[in-house]
Amino acid sequence: MTPQTHSALKELQQMDQEIASIQSIVGTFDAKIDEVAAPLQNLEKEVKALQARLQEVALEENRIELSIEERRVRAAKLEERMNSVRNVREEAAVHAELEMVKRALENDEQEALSLLDQIRRMEERRTEHEVAYEELLAEVDPRRLELSEEKETAEARLEELLSKRDSFAAGIDAAERRVYESIMAGARDVAVAELTDDGACGNCFSVIPLQVQNEIRHSAGMIRCEGCGVILTPESEEGMAKAQEEAARIEEALRASEEARDAERAETVAQDEAELVADTEPEAPVVEEVVEVEAASEGAADLQYLVEEVADDVAELLAEVAEEVAAAEPVEEAVEAVAEEAEPVEEAEPAVEDAVVEVAPEATASSEEEPEGSAEATEDDEESKEGAADA
Repeated sequence: MTPQTHSALKELQQMDQEIASIQSIVGTFDAKIDEVAAPLQNLEKEVKALQARLQEVALEENRIELSIEERRVRAAKLEERMNSVRNVREEAAVHAELEMVKRALENDEQEALSLLDQIRRMEERRTEHEVAYEELLAEVDPRRLELSEEKETAEARLEELLSKRDSFAAGIDAAERRVYESIMAGARDVAVAELTDDGACGNCFSVIPLQVQNEIRHSAGMIRCEGCGVILTPESEEGMAKAQEEAARIEEALRASEEARDAERAETVAQDEAELVADTEPEAPVVEEVVEVEAASEGAADLQYLVEEVADDVAELLAEVAEEVAAAEPVEEAVEAVAEEAEPVEEAEPAVEDAVVEVAPEATASSEEEPEGSAEATEDDEESKEGAADA
């Protein structure tokens, strides 16, 4: 194909794309007009339905009025007949019929009043709907008129483009135009595509072999893409400029996205570091001091409890010895021996209390001194029991 043919096909494709765009726009005007007029149509239907119901109620009211009139005439005739009755039986019959007519007349009058009230309310409602309809019509009409004018303008533009397209297509080679139209007939938007700057199809971006690229740029034949089937043409200055602009836009978007990711990553790292610093703050010394104080108090309490047990054992032993001495008064030497053995025990008690005072501040040494105190108490108990046995 010659460069003129390439240019003609591209221009024809632009016309077809514009025609398709205008056709789609024209197709949306009817839906827009219906959407704008929908509230007005709904209100108009309500007014018509209310009018029809009002007519039905009015006809019913007219029927009741006729019935009332007939019953009044009948009641008047029965009253006249009451004046000309000849016997009691006839009078009773006329009176019964007159009462029945009067009751029916009262019912009809009540029903007529109810219908009149219903008609009044419906007329008021119809008046309100008519006022609302007029207000909405004044609001909708300008927009509906505007849409109608836009639709007429688009249809006129469409007819102009179709006429221009037909005259322009007549100047293109018939064989090439048939190939072009066969491609567009498949409900496609693109039938002619330029090569990209890197030698790919401008429609499907399939890479074109170098030999085929050279043929497209220098051959007079029509070459189509093996991937998508469009007609391939050489690169144009306009197409290359658009490609460069698109590449710059994509690069800018990628750079902005990368910067946003870097900022988010830095913020996440800073938050993690702050949380790590907050989690590693020292609080152990306070806990250790509390543990030491508790251990010291527990050691002092255990030692005091041990001293009290030793004192109780010594007191019990002395009581036993005193009982034995009282039972054996002649044996004074035994008593003196027992007293001599008890004196070291009594002297040991204040020494143990002094040990309590010295050990209380040092809680860590309490666990080591407890076995020694227990051993001393055990030795004192054994010595006391041996003295008692000797006595």
